[in-house]
Order: sequence, then C-alpha cells, then structure tokens
Amino acid sequence: MTTLKVGGATIDFKSALARAKNYLVDSPETSAYPAYDGYPGSDTPEVAQQDLLAIVLLNVSNNPVPVYNGLQALLPRINEKLQDPSLHGDLATAGPETIEGLVNLFGVLEEQPTKYVRLTTLSKVLHRKRPELIPLFDDNIYYCYTKCAGAPVPEEVGRSRAGYRRAWLSALQADLLAHMQQWQEIALIAPGPKITPVRALDIIGWELGKRP
Repeated sequence: MTTLKVGGATIDFKSALARAKNYLVDSPETSAYPAYDGYPGSDTPEVAQQDLLAIVLLNVSNNPVPVYNGLQALLPRINEKLQDPSLHGDLATAGPETIEGLVNLFGVLEEQPTKYVRLTTLSKVLHRKRPELIPLFDDNIYYCYTKCAGAPVPEEVGRSRAGYRRAWLSALQADLLAHMQQWQEIALIAPGPKITPVRALDIIGWELGKRP
C-alpha cells in the first residue's frame, strides 16, 4: 500500500482518497470546495481587489475587514513581485531560481508588514493565481511540516522567516514529487472546478494537521 507523506505526517493512499472524496464531493455545504476553488475572482494574472475576498471561503480570519484592508495595501507590491519571470511552471519541477522567487514573493509580508496579514492569508490569495506553483499555508500545514513527530522543518532559533519558507517549500516540493501520480489522482476526484496536485496535497495536509 502506498503511503503519502505531508511533512512528518503520513497516510495510506486509500485513506487519503476517502478523505479527499469527503472534502471534495460529499460535503459541499460545509467544505471550502467548491466555494474557494470556484470563486470567480478576476480574470487577470495580477491580483485584483475581488480576489482578496476568496480568503473568507476558507475561514481564514475572524477579522475579514482588517485583513482585506491589509491585503489591499499590499496589492501594488504583490503584483510587482508576481511579474518575476522565475514564477512560472509547477512546484514539483521548480528549480532553485523559482523557489527563491517564491521566497521573495512571500517576503512582501516583511517588506510592508500589516497587523492582520500573515502567510496563511497571503498564500490563499496567491494560490488561485498560480495554482500549479504557489502552495497554501495554514496552522495545519505548519503542524505537518514543523511540529509533528518527524517533521522535516523543525523550529530553529535564529532562522529568518525567509529561511523557514525556503526550507518549507523544498520539503513540500519533495513530498509533491515523491507521489505525483497519487496527488494527480486525488485532484481528479474534484467534480468541478478542477484542482491541482498542489491543492490536493494541501487538502490532505489540512486533514492530517487536525489536532484535538
């Protein structure tokens, strides 16, 4: 039986398929799918104001107005960074230059810090613009990659946020590449709109990162 890995958390493929089916097919009234993935947003490669509202469909924040305002203030710099030519292709086959481009993109949080905007909110806005490339981040994903037993990116005193993100992206890329066929199969469960293997890994990671 194939075992999938999301950071230090593992699950057999059959169980992962069952959890994905529950998320993508069986729970449309409570799941973020298809609400988040199907939210129309803008039809431009840049992030527009209407794209910022997608975060509420993932229950990201209890402070939606301050988060929206914070993201809106970041828009010019976000869109400037999105024009980086290294930000192309998919995460599984991304080279070092693209990984650095992602680290730099997320670095807008330190360049222009706002009280309510964190990597969780920013990543969920950006994923929809580059769904094959930009991964999602939240407390459950953090648990899988940093806090659970065997996590590949444990906390390190003195490491910068950029250093953490670089290590996390590399570890996530390895997990994605190791079982790409299975992540693709999970993604195909989505009845519409389509999702990517990056999103499929996020869904399973979110499930595995749940704690009592």
